Amino acid sequence: MSHHAEKAMIRLTIDGQEVEIEAGSTIIQAAEKLGIKIPTMCYLKKVSTTGACRVCLVQVEGVERPVTACNTIATAGIVVTTSTPELERQRKDMIRLLLVNHPLDCPVCDAAGQCDLQDICFDHHVLDQPYRALDVAMPKVTGWPLIEHVPSRCVLCEKCVKVGHELTGIGDFFVNERGDKAFIDRKPGQNDIDPYIEGNAVAVCPVGAMISKPFKHSSRSWTLEKVPSLSFSGGSLEQVDLNVKNNRLYRITSQDEVTRNDGLLSFDASFAYGFVHAPERLSHPLVAGVQSDWDTALRHIAAKARELGGAAVAGLASARLTLEENYLFQKLFRVAFKSNNIDSAARFGQQAVYRTLAANLGLQGGSAPIESIATADAIVVFGSDISAEQPMVNAQIQKACRRNDAYLVVANMRRVRIAGHSHVFLNYRPGSENALLAALCRLLFDRGQADNAWIKQQVQNAGDIKKLLAKVDVAAAAGQAGVELELLVEVADKLAAAGRVALIFGRDISQSGRAAELTAGLADLAILSGALQGAGVFPVDERPNSQGLLDAGVCPEQLPGYQDYGTNAARFAKAWQVQALPEGGLNAIQMLEAIEAGKIRMLYLAAVNPLVTFPDSARWKKALKQLDLLVVQDILASELTEMAQVVLPACSFAEKSGSFVACDQSVGLLQPALAPLAQSRSDKQIFAQLFAVLTSRPHTQDDQQILAEMASLTDLFERVGVEGARYRIPAVKKGWQAGKLQFAAIGAAVPSQGLCLLTGKMHAHTGVTSTYAAGACEIAPAGYIEISCADAAAAGIAEGDKISVAAGDKKIEGPARLSSYVPAGLLFAPYHFAQLNAQSLLPLSDNLVAVTLAKA
Repeated sequence: MSHHAEKAMIRLTIDGQEVEIEAGSTIIQAAEKLGIKIPTMCYLKKVSTTGACRVCLVQVEGVERPVTACNTIATAGIVVTTSTPELERQRKDMIRLLLVNHPLDCPVCDAAGQCDLQDICFDHHVLDQPYRALDVAMPKVTGWPLIEHVPSRCVLCEKCVKVGHELTGIGDFFVNERGDKAFIDRKPGQNDIDPYIEGNAVAVCPVGAMISKPFKHSSRSWTLEKVPSLSFSGGSLEQVDLNVKNNRLYRITSQDEVTRNDGLLSFDASFAYGFVHAPERLSHPLVAGVQSDWDTALRHIAAKARELGGAAVAGLASARLTLEENYLFQKLFRVAFKSNNIDSAARFGQQAVYRTLAANLGLQGGSAPIESIATADAIVVFGSDISAEQPMVNAQIQKACRRNDAYLVVANMRRVRIAGHSHVFLNYRPGSENALLAALCRLLFDRGQADNAWIKQQVQNAGDIKKLLAKVDVAAAAGQAGVELELLVEVADKLAAAGRVALIFGRDISQSGRAAELTAGLADLAILSGALQGAGVFPVDERPNSQGLLDAGVCPEQLPGYQDYGTNAARFAKAWQVQALPEGGLNAIQMLEAIEAGKIRMLYLAAVNPLVTFPDSARWKKALKQLDLLVVQDILASELTEMAQVVLPACSFAEKSGSFVACDQSVGLLQPALAPLAQSRSDKQIFAQLFAVLTSRPHTQDDQQILAEMASLTDLFERVGVEGARYRIPAVKKGWQAGKLQFAAIGAAVPSQGLCLLTGKMHAHTGVTSTYAAGACEIAPAGYIEISCADAAAAGIAEGDKISVAAGDKKIEGPARLSSYVPAGLLFAPYHFAQLNAQSLLPLSDNLVAVTLAKA
């Protein structure tokens, strides 16, 4: 059971002041509580201590020599002095030793002006250098992707090493050699996956030893304005500062302690923001391929929509749009276009996940704040490459494992990065998820979990659980999944004994053609494992606002706030001042069929590209050519904008305001750091102005007014109104309220036969946008097809060979990447690249397809 007991407190005295702290705390932590600053170069609160720089020396009464405050545990009753003439002399000597081989190249160092070494020299009046030593520093390292390393500037604080090993789980850096020859090096031989270097190594470097190549020599850091905002990827509200000057985004940083991500950055925030200033940015409206003005473009759309009638008009929105923009999108269609043919990429899985969670668990998203993951005793990560899909959730998992000794179970088709950190890796066969879930649920039930009073009280059909699980043959299910029975028994025992369980699942589940039934099985696991009343249940998605997209009601079945369209349409019509809302409504799959049948003749795409990101993308491409009017509202030119009759240039995330809603239901504020590029406009402004053209009624573009309108029509929010903190909260959503839960029958497994292709996200890219960012493309410039060494050997395929993968009459070609991360029988391809277009092989609503393989 959980061991989260109250910690004992102790008292000690520092510089004549008494302080009470938790037993096990260090002297530096006690000093911080009193507001006493002890100087240090190597101390970083969010990682373990090193004690390397020895600048934080303090005197403890009765102890002969000074001790390092950063890693000396405080004991009850000690008396500490932080400053005496002798301590100051010793500190100065330690600082001088740091400077022995440190080059005085501050004028050309990127860290100048925000360098801890400069500050500490200034604060301690270190004006001379009596020491000399042989210069044994390694030469500058310029061959790593995205990071330049200057060993001569390094003070060996090891922060770059520890932030990887302890917080992100990447662990790419280590200390090579010893003594004065020691230097930071990078692990060699990571050829089977992306050389995924963490920008956090640059962020924590106290000097100019680790440098971001995209930022290097571009600007002096102190001249940049830091605008608090959110990152453009990962649905965890990564709180960042957009560093801008002269209407240009130079880099993205984040602050320790004051941000929910504790200063940690995703790869995207560190290196993939270059698309904001990409030469392909759309700058002016286009009508029939010719530059136009906004009034002409919007009137052209309105005239065509009126001519065709609402039933022939459809629209797809995006999780890249803010909550307010998605709300305006659905209102624009239902009120102004008189059409309920609206949907998004969430149709291909995420929506089925949320609908199932709502029906079975009463959830509208995650059940707890993501920070609660760090308090878990046991964590299950199912069907998610979590370090790629949501780095901030990954950081919470790493924290739980390192600080709370949490038991980590990873279930996946592929040996994803986090599998290397797991206690147990359940490498299930593609299509066998239900067998694995059924076996785990039966084992948990057999261990007495169903006698739990909470289950009897909360689960409506608690009495049926035994009957629903009775047919499960655990040994047979384990065999179907290709997982050892002993491992499943161990996992069930650990989950049953754990006080707080977290259940996290991602893209492999949500994008599956069986997303609804797999989610139902995961909901059962959540009930039996105690995750709901424990550390939480978290459906994760790589996009920044999937939760907000669904909250806003961008689908034909539901109005904002998950309210049934049919039964609530009249109330919304009255509030929106129209006689009635349109009846019926097509979802994305039905839209495609209606375009092919000639019934939908105008399609409005807002920040979404079906040609690359949708399953069966080639079918979408063919269909879009049949439209009378294709409207594309986006930030970057692409094959899609070339096909469009009207192109509307939108603002990037750095040029607009609005709310993103995270997977755990928390809300954060995007803030504009740049003026709109040329004639581009925010999506919100475009929707509002088009609404006015179609209805002759102006519509507010004020975020708070839009949120207030949403709040009046839904029960989503506890409060609307911006809080005054630096990273502001524009609204507070209602959390999960325990209701009557449903235990569902777990569907049959359908293990794949023969060779299959899975598509998904890779670490260096998010959606298609990052393929326009030079930093991301340095790591991953093009698509590839990942193949196991066994399958490659059998087919005579070598690393880099061009291979052909076919599903029926559909075929893609790309370079082979030999890998130990995919098992025999499974190929993997990232979906981001238009040239590879892996999604074109998939059936209309799935992420996995049977394929044949050949050398191209």
